[in-house]
Amino acid sequence: MNHRTVGALLLTASALLAQLTPEQKAIDLQTVASLYAKQYAPYEWKRENVGFDLFNLRPWLDRARQTKTDLEYLDLLEEYTASLKDIHSYYVANSDFVADLHMYTDVYDGKVLIEQITRSYLPAARYDFAVGDEIVLFDGKPVMDLVKDIARISSFANERSTMRWAADQLVYRQQAYLPRVVELGESATILVRRADGSEKSYVIPWDKSGTPLMNLGPLPNFRTARPGVRDESPRVQPEFEPADEELPVDPGVPAFRKPWVALQRHVSARPVNALRGFALRDPIYRMPVGFVQRLGRNRADYFFSGTYTTNGKRIGLIRIGTFQPVSFSLLSLPINQFQQEIGFMKANTDVLIVDVTRNEGGYACYSDELLQRLIPRTFTTIGVEIRPNLDIIRDFEATLQDLQDYGEEWEYKVFSTLVKDVKTAYSENRGRTGPIPLCSVGLDIAPAKDRTGAVLAYDKPVLVLTDEFSTSAADSFSAVIQDAKIGKLFGFRTAGAGGNTVNVQAGFYSEGSAAVTQMLTVRPTAQAHPGFPATRYIENVGVEPDIPYDFQTRENLVNSGTPFVDAFTKAALALIP
Repeated sequence: MNHRTVGALLLTASALLAQLTPEQKAIDLQTVASLYAKQYAPYEWKRENVGFDLFNLRPWLDRARQTKTDLEYLDLLEEYTASLKDIHSYYVANSDFVADLHMYTDVYDGKVLIEQITRSYLPAARYDFAVGDEIVLFDGKPVMDLVKDIARISSFANERSTMRWAADQLVYRQQAYLPRVVELGESATILVRRADGSEKSYVIPWDKSGTPLMNLGPLPNFRTARPGVRDESPRVQPEFEPADEELPVDPGVPAFRKPWVALQRHVSARPVNALRGFALRDPIYRMPVGFVQRLGRNRADYFFSGTYTTNGKRIGLIRIGTFQPVSFSLLSLPINQFQQEIGFMKANTDVLIVDVTRNEGGYACYSDELLQRLIPRTFTTIGVEIRPNLDIIRDFEATLQDLQDYGEEWEYKVFSTLVKDVKTAYSENRGRTGPIPLCSVGLDIAPAKDRTGAVLAYDKPVLVLTDEFSTSAADSFSAVIQDAKIGKLFGFRTAGAGGNTVNVQAGFYSEGSAAVTQMLTVRPTAQAHPGFPATRYIENVGVEPDIPYDFQTRENLVNSGTPFVDAFTKAALALIP
């Protein structure tokens, strides 16, 4: 036995000894569960429509006590929060460890296909697979079995986006979301089926970086029993309200907006680092012949845009990759750039295509600003039902005081009603407010106008491109467009991320953090979707496209999305009177 083997055995032995006790795991799990019990807004929705009751904690406590290692316990924490099927709510282990194979994989036509390869790490001379080839086996197991296992502990709002996220994590594994990734060997063996049907096996070394998290203990147990009485199990059931991190507030934002700025400390979904094109400014598809690009060449461009002509009709395209502003204090810069681009499109196109596919979401009030430049008449925007905590109540009370001192009388009266709604909800057993406006004192919003009162918004047909990663604020953006009836949605049902994200420390033994959804997004009108009742909620349901189209085909992958571009061009032309 060599020195390296002896060292590995000693490391393994010490890791096994330095574990949390069953009692400590039970206490830790209850702290995480208490966060959701206190602050999670969609609890009743999940219980009735997803089939998961986060208050039914006994089975999870039993499983936590039975886990053999801390990594197994962390895996359980991830599974507990993943059972909510909520993009915005999840547990994050405190680790920066990553194992990377330097390729992108995704689900196309129901199969895991290779969609991008880093040739500096995987030279073609040795790894002669290609984009569009299928991964059949991964370390000797059917690849979809592994994808489903990843999906078990890392879930999104619907099955399709969950499976695609899991397929991405197959080759880019982050311990923050997949705690047992440190148990991987030095390399992965994949069986690839090529386009001609032939199969070949490859051994690829994992590129590992960061510090692996191996254990969380040991620590002494609490002594909670009376003297002379055997302490069988902890009776501690902590419930806490962690302080939320502050978000920079734009001093130019009116006083009555302050509570909602505080609510949106972090409103995008978890990082989806491996999903190709996610949150990026530029599209993943090849633009059509004759496309004249306008925005997207310079670092200062917040959007990708351009025009092209087909069948004598002028088509404009703007891609919005994110609603997360680079700076809240400089939010006027992207809004002004968008306004200038809309002015050009209004004068020079017959139809406008707005792409929010693979949009990470972000600040909903920023989304409303852009909607004011796309909808030429007064429209109804989304509201939110809030599960308040004390911090939220204090935010509302402080704003009410500001309005009393400096605001208009009508603003003070309207906001007084909202404060009463928030306090009433807090006083009730898991109460929520009614639909509250997110960005002003009302849900009805007028279009953008110039100094003379002329409407600046685009006044011709609009086609919005969506997919299952049109997330959070992109969900809401799509819903408002559809409900205002000023355009059509083209593509796939949106993500169904109908809330917000607030990240807090959760699990004091496990030293991780959890994201929790404190509010439910409510769209202007109700819609039905198979498996759900007719509802105004966006959570899990998403927004159905008017013109369905599935980008996730091998044909689109190997042809840089040309069939997709041809299809949405045809759909856009059909909207022109």
